[in-house]
Amino acid sequence: MKEKHVVFLKPDSRARKIFNFLVHVGIWGVVIFSMLYTWKYPEMVKRIFPELDLPKVSLANILQALIFVSLVLYVFRFFKRMIIRWVDKHPQEDKSVFYSLVKLIGYIGWIIALWGMLSFFGLKLQNLAIVLGALSVGVGFGMQNIINNFVSGLLLLFERPIAVGDWIQVDGQEGVVKNIRIRATELETFDKSSVLIPNSSILSGNVLNITKPNKSGRIVFRVGVSYDSDMNKVHQILKDCVQKTDGVLQSPAAMILMNDFADSAVVFEIRAYIKDVNNTLSVRSALMFAVWNALQENGIEIPFPQQVVHMKK
Repeated sequence: MKEKHVVFLKPDSRARKIFNFLVHVGIWGVVIFSMLYTWKYPEMVKRIFPELDLPKVSLANILQALIFVSLVLYVFRFFKRMIIRWVDKHPQEDKSVFYSLVKLIGYIGWIIALWGMLSFFGLKLQNLAIVLGALSVGVGFGMQNIINNFVSGLLLLFERPIAVGDWIQVDGQEGVVKNIRIRATELETFDKSSVLIPNSSILSGNVLNITKPNKSGRIVFRVGVSYDSDMNKVHQILKDCVQKTDGVLQSPAAMILMNDFADSAVVFEIRAYIKDVNNTLSVRSALMFAVWNALQENGIEIPFPQQVVHMKK
């Protein structure tokens, strides 16, 4: 299998950047419009939250809040870029640790930005607790799945059972982890498709991480030889083929086993360890070619089942 090079948080395409910018502008527009509407018609809000003390909001407060949020996000984004550049210059480092750090810095930046924005608007933490308390029931039922995936995403970042670049199998899907998002983990399959798997499914399900803690693995295949062959010679031939194949580890040593006395052949099984599981298919193919050529050169037959068909006149 061809080795896959994992790109660590590289910038997206221009179209993706424009789309993200428009989405952020739309979100902030909705937030600002909602706040202006709330404080322009306070009597409607008072009916819903009678204990809520609404502050006075002016255009100056809004501008100050926007400037503060922009500066905070810019500073934290600057630190994230510095970490990314450092990691790109040191490819030998474990990228998964710094990936978790970058994600954590992003979350902290958004928390500080939102807290500062509410402070500029004069919204006290006591008032915020009242709103969250009133909405807790709805959040508990309507957003339970989202919160579960968000918390699961944080656990994945801190515990790191999987990391960006790992080759995993989960829920019948197999591929390389490209991104661990707030709600779901992005998996790139080997046919270049993108699959989003909820973070809660990864924590609660059975996940096979093929490349952790290292990329070494094992290949297993069988080959049958005719009963009139010299079995000791066959064993030595298979052993030589394993030792001469590039990518196969000498330690731990490969195992050459006589596996079965089948109907038409004596079946040998080769169990060899390889250095990088990303090269599984190529190493396996090279070893099978070597075995085939070696057996042909030594006149050892690989039999196959034959059927005799009788046709009535």
